[in-house]
Amino acid sequence: MIIDNHVHVFPNQAGPAGHPDPGTYARQLQDNIHRYWGRMVTSHREPRFIPDPGEEVGFVVGKYGRFHWKKHGEDCWLQRGPVVMEEMEHTPAQMLAHMDFAGVDMGVIQAGYVEANHGRDAYFADTIKRWPARFMGTVAIEYDLAGDDRHLRREIGKLTRAVEELGYRGLHSHVPRDQPVDDPRCDPLWREAVRLGVPAYINTGFGSRAEYLDQIQRIGNVLRKFPELNVIDAHIGGNIRHPSDPEYVDNPEEFFPLFKQGRFYLEVGYVLAYENWEVWGKEFEYPYPRHEQIIRAIYERFGAGVMVWGSDMPWAQRTCTYRQNLDLVRLHTDFMTEGDRNLILGGNLAGLFKTG
Repeated sequence: MIIDNHVHVFPNQAGPAGHPDPGTYARQLQDNIHRYWGRMVTSHREPRFIPDPGEEVGFVVGKYGRFHWKKHGEDCWLQRGPVVMEEMEHTPAQMLAHMDFAGVDMGVIQAGYVEANHGRDAYFADTIKRWPARFMGTVAIEYDLAGDDRHLRREIGKLTRAVEELGYRGLHSHVPRDQPVDDPRCDPLWREAVRLGVPAYINTGFGSRAEYLDQIQRIGNVLRKFPELNVIDAHIGGNIRHPSDPEYVDNPEEFFPLFKQGRFYLEVGYVLAYENWEVWGKEFEYPYPRHEQIIRAIYERFGAGVMVWGSDMPWAQRTCTYRQNLDLVRLHTDFMTEGDRNLILGGNLAGLFKTG
C-alpha cells in the first residue's frame, strides 16, 4: 500500500474558505507572504516589495496560482500554487484523480494552515467520512500557551472529540510556531496524543537557522519525556538551503540525535525547496541530486524505518508532477532494497496510523 503523508484539499482560496468573509481570509494570506519570500518564485526579488501585515496594497488571490498586490507603484505577484491551478482550489475529487493516476492508495490530509474553524472542519470531516478508505484526516487545534488553562483544556477536548467521534487519525496543527513545544504546559497535550494512539506532526524550519535548530532540540526534549509519542516532521525539516545561504545547515545531520531516540520520522518527498531557479540554477534539477544525498545519508545510518514519503500536493506541482514526486523514492533510490522502499512509501505510515 502506498500512502502519501502530505496532501491538501481545500475550497477556493479567493472566497471565504471557512472564514467570516473573503476579505478576512485575504488579510491572513497577506500576513504570510514574508514566510514565502526568497523561496517561491516572485515578480520581484527585493524584500521591500513584501506586503506588511495589514498594509493596504490591494492584495487579491488571482488565477493560475498567484497572489497579487501593488507596492511602491509596481504590480507584484507570488507564485503560491502551480500554474495549472486556474482557481486556487483543490477538491477531494481532484486529489483522488491524482492518486489514481500515480498509483497512490491513501493520502493523509494535513490540516496546517487551513485552520480548525467551523467551515474548514466541515470540509475535512466530510472528506474523510465520504472516502474513509482513501483519506486520513489530521486535526488542527489552537493550543496557544498565551491562553489560560481552561483554554488549553478546551483545545485538548477538540483533539479528543476529533479522534474518538469524527475519525481523525493524527494531530497536525497545535502549538504556535513561536512557542516552545517542550513547555510543561504542553505536557497534557502530548499525554493525550499518546493515550489516543495518534502521531503528532511537529514541523520545523521556514525561519532562521537558530530557530530551526532550537525547534529540533525541543522535539528531542518532548521525545525523552514522552517515549511512547510518535512524532513526524514534514517538509524534510523545512530548512533545505543553498550552501551560499547564511542560514544553511548541512542536512540531514541535525536530525541524527532524534533518529537515535526513536519514534521520530522525517518526511522526505518535499522538493519545493528547489523551486526557485534564481537560487538553485541547474544544480538541482529533477531528480534533485541533493535530495537523493539526504535520503541516502539517513538510510545508510538509520535505515528506512525513520522516513515517510509525502508530496505536499497540490503545491508539489510547482516543481514536478505528482508521479515524479512518488518516483523520487520509487525509482531513484537504487541504494535501497525493494522492501525498504515499501516502508518509506507506506509501510511506516501504515504502522503509525494502524492501517491495514
